[in-house]
Amino acid sequence: MNEPQRENAGPEKSGDEDAEVKKWDEAIQNMHQIIEKSEQKLVYFQNQVKKARYMERPNQRKVRAAGAQIGMHAAQLESLHSELRELERRRGGGIRLSPTEKNELRRIWNWINRPGLREILYPARVPFETLAADWHHWLTVPHTHAFSIQIRRTKVLIGFLLLRCEGDAAVVVLVVIRPDYRGRGYGTDVMREAVRLAFEDLDATRITLQVPSDNDAALTCFENTGLRYLSYTDETEPHYTMGLDRGEWESGVAPDLGAPPPRLTAPLHELIELGL
Repeated sequence: MNEPQRENAGPEKSGDEDAEVKKWDEAIQNMHQIIEKSEQKLVYFQNQVKKARYMERPNQRKVRAAGAQIGMHAAQLESLHSELRELERRRGGGIRLSPTEKNELRRIWNWINRPGLREILYPARVPFETLAADWHHWLTVPHTHAFSIQIRRTKVLIGFLLLRCEGDAAVVVLVVIRPDYRGRGYGTDVMREAVRLAFEDLDATRITLQVPSDNDAALTCFENTGLRYLSYTDETEPHYTMGLDRGEWESGVAPDLGAPPPRLTAPLHELIELGL
């Protein structure tokens, strides 16, 4: 497989890089402490409301005030957890794509076979030997690229990307992030790197993919990457085709996504009106 040239792992960490990692470690530790205090306050006010349920004549003013505090701290915690995820990503130095090695396949096989993913690459659960045989096949196909997704500094394996070139288009066949790293922004990081790789390294003029229409998390991820909706079909299973042209990417201007796409529960006339 003719893989695009990827950067080497590089020399051992310098003193400056050690200091950089230490800085992020301290920031992450401080954020954990802030989150812990906010969680304690949230639990306190939740308990106040719970106790009021067992009182014959609770002070409604205090109950309402506690309810307001619950809403405030819950929203604050959501924001704090988002900031923590960003700190963890920056501490790790982002992600890198590297050709998948044989010793990584079994972990990738476990992720691919999880419910909700297994039907994307394979129609049913497959034995490990099937993925291993496919991996050997991908190595011989010039325009198919199997990448492992790693945290840049720690080299932790967190996912898998299968990219195929079809003419002048790069097609994302599969991208999977291991379960305990989902919802932390890594999927968007991977897609941005996949787009860059497609246009800069593979010289593609566009990048496309297909996604089930009820996979809201994936749709949001691809929207955040700048991909736009190209078509909708439900001939075999309902899904969208999304993509991005090189010109759109080079301009640096996000394409107009238009109105949110209709989901499966949308009336048929809405799909017809949108030409989907």
